[in-house]
Amino acid sequence: MLPELKELLTYLEDNLSYENAFRIENLHKSTLNWQKISRLPVVAVYPYPEDEKFTPFPYSQVFDNPEKMLFNQLVDASYGSIYLNREIGDDLPLTIRTDYGCVLIASIFGAKVEQVEDNPPWIRHTDTKITYDQIIQNSSSDFEKGKVPDVVECFKFYLDILKDYPNISKTANIVMPDLQGPFVNLELIRGDEIFTDVYTQKDSFLEAMAKVAEIQINLAKYFGQFISEKIDGYSHQHSFLIKGGILIRDDTSIMVSPQMYREMIAPFNEQILQACGGGIHCCGNFDHIIREFLSLKSIQCFDFGQSELSDIESIYKLAEENHLPLIRINVDEDDLVSGKILNKYPTGVSLRFKAASFEQAKEVIAKYKTLGK
Repeated sequence: MLPELKELLTYLEDNLSYENAFRIENLHKSTLNWQKISRLPVVAVYPYPEDEKFTPFPYSQVFDNPEKMLFNQLVDASYGSIYLNREIGDDLPLTIRTDYGCVLIASIFGAKVEQVEDNPPWIRHTDTKITYDQIIQNSSSDFEKGKVPDVVECFKFYLDILKDYPNISKTANIVMPDLQGPFVNLELIRGDEIFTDVYTQKDSFLEAMAKVAEIQINLAKYFGQFISEKIDGYSHQHSFLIKGGILIRDDTSIMVSPQMYREMIAPFNEQILQACGGGIHCCGNFDHIIREFLSLKSIQCFDFGQSELSDIESIYKLAEENHLPLIRINVDEDDLVSGKILNKYPTGVSLRFKAASFEQAKEVIAKYKTLGK
């Protein structure tokens, strides 16, 4: 084991508080259920401080190295740092994931995964396209392809290492990797031609969406043997508690009309949500299709990538009708420390505060936590 990983694990084993983690999870759970709460849960993200003893590895060193990947999962502050959480004092649920980016399902279909410098992996398209026949004929349960075996080996490494650290194992959740969603995955496989495919190869497009959705359901169930979520009916994504077992990433849908979403994408998202439970995530401005997202029969929550681009107050009113929780709404310092945010959204919402520095994160979180006392 890397010496720095062993030292970090020893530190966390001695210093993580199960009682605090349990309190945080209950606060998130209460707001997800639209219960009356004294304050909304907030997670701070911030640049990693330069003078810390433990420093994240560059991603280029992490992608094929489970030891360094686990180390980064415990220290990196991109979604909130487990290592620094005690000092920050925010409401960060403690999660560890196998961090292979958004390419897992696309890689099963033979899409070429490329990881460049310190960027997350992506799919490199070539002149030879993966055809719809190839997609449709792909096995729905062969998970010995693409990056899946690497993910499994990483899961096994995590579980093997952490069995010697019972406090970490009891306190932190090993969570589902990023499986994206059927429309995004099909776009990753086919490229931007997908936006003409929906017209020129509609039947093949729909068959391929059904195949990709089926594989996503089966892969989520397959990975279920390795994850260690602590609360029945809930799971974690993006370092937040969510309802259900999966978070469908649906960023590509911002490029389509509400009618097209309703007819050609929503049925496959619904298929996954019925099978796994969970919610929808979307980045960008999706105000034109938010009603379609929230109208999915089996949706249990909605997660924002860039909430500042949307009309949150209008979305909150829509969500309030069915007590659908909204996750990762960005909040500024003034709304947070003044308590204005609690007047806007008394419950049903979890917050993310993007701090300019580690010190600002500590200061703002401390002020916010005095509210409701």
